[in-house]
Amino acid sequence: MLLLVCLFNAVNSSANSIHKLEDLPAPSGHWLLGHLRPFQRGPKHLVLENWAQECGDLFRIRLGPSKFLVSAHPHINGEILKRRPEDFRRHPKISEILEEMGVLAVFNAEDDLWRKYRKPTAEALNLRKVKSFYPILVRKAAQLLKRCGEFEETGAALDISALLRRFTTDVTTAIAFGYELDTLSGKDDHLQQCMEMVFPMVNDRMSAPLPWWRIIRSKRDRQFDESLSTVRGTILQFIGNARERLALDPSLKDKPTNFLEALLSEEQALTSEEVYSAVFTLLMAGEDTTANSLAWVMFYLANYPEVVSRLRKEAKEVYPNLDVPNTIAQHQHLTYAQAVVQEVIRLKPTSPQLILQAQREVKIGHYVIPAGTNIILQNRIAQVRDAHFFQAEKFMPERWLPKGCPVHANHQPDVVRAFGGGPRYCPGKHLALHEMVLVTSVIAKHFDLEMREHPDEIMEAFSFTMHPTEFNLNLSRSN
Repeated sequence: MLLLVCLFNAVNSSANSIHKLEDLPAPSGHWLLGHLRPFQRGPKHLVLENWAQECGDLFRIRLGPSKFLVSAHPHINGEILKRRPEDFRRHPKISEILEEMGVLAVFNAEDDLWRKYRKPTAEALNLRKVKSFYPILVRKAAQLLKRCGEFEETGAALDISALLRRFTTDVTTAIAFGYELDTLSGKDDHLQQCMEMVFPMVNDRMSAPLPWWRIIRSKRDRQFDESLSTVRGTILQFIGNARERLALDPSLKDKPTNFLEALLSEEQALTSEEVYSAVFTLLMAGEDTTANSLAWVMFYLANYPEVVSRLRKEAKEVYPNLDVPNTIAQHQHLTYAQAVVQEVIRLKPTSPQLILQAQREVKIGHYVIPAGTNIILQNRIAQVRDAHFFQAEKFMPERWLPKGCPVHANHQPDVVRAFGGGPRYCPGKHLALHEMVLVTSVIAKHFDLEMREHPDEIMEAFSFTMHPTEFNLNLSRSN
């Protein structure tokens, strides 16, 4: 039985009462299934946000037999994130699914294993290494620009989410191990087809109430096994090739050309299986989250032409005679593009929630959380509240500029946790931000964007990450 003893002096009005988990508010649910049906029917993050409006920042739900504490309280959530990995871990089911696939890396490892994997992964993706990868981003951004130009010339509707997934897939595979997929040009690739099979299945299995695939092997399960085997074999082959290159050219250790070389160059030696897990995790995270964030950027650009005009003005000042900013120095001067990206991340985080479990009894402020408590951190709620941001529900990139007053009268960026927080913040943060800022600036410099659908038709959907429902753009060249 999960228990939560809590003094309600920060969140609820009964300040002097001691409560068990069963005493916390809960939305109405089914006597047997609890809240499982509505949780599975709607986008999970929106269901939780609606329940938070009904029950407050701290409430309980039951998904079948499993009980969860849900917290939308920014200070409690921040403290929980700071106490990872010692006091809190990812929900065990996440690691169970990945380990079943042969993947154990910084994303799902815990305790001493996490410490072992964290340093080499963080070093391989630190800001200095990401800057060394910048020529790859420039090359892929130029290819994206060319592809957008082809749509503009023909007047064809552009499924922007699909195109951005191709872009991030090309970027991620090139940075991960130097593999040129070139899906942007429409080229079919067996590795890419296998990844498109593997990653959605990971989400499906994480969301499944029971592990049916261990009992009954469907055709899709068999296809998944074959695809996973191909991805694994390809990555292991690239690992072997990279080891040979490093042996022949030791200078690559100081100036690696991709993530794999950087990882193998770290002092702490990792086995090929451990390196495979790290590369697989980068592929899984890098393709989905960045593409979905960029799709939301394009949604806002299509609906805020004044923002496009300001981005274009900045781009013409920073790289006037270039299609793409080809130096990291130019990229660093794209301050308004950075502000646009930060604002989109605040309003539309691709990871609006995080599912954890307490490893031991923990006291946070007036709250005692027993060992084994399942916890869902609902982080987006605080990011769109006026208590933390001036006119919080408005799209206002200016709030992120140094001279963005008066919005800075109420501006608390520490509650934005799109990349997590505490010791286990996302190590791919620098790479994702560099990609997003670059694409935002380049597209706005060259094109005006118009949505074929009405903005109200575009909804938030949730699979492995939160993303917009499909929408199409008309592109026209800027004057």
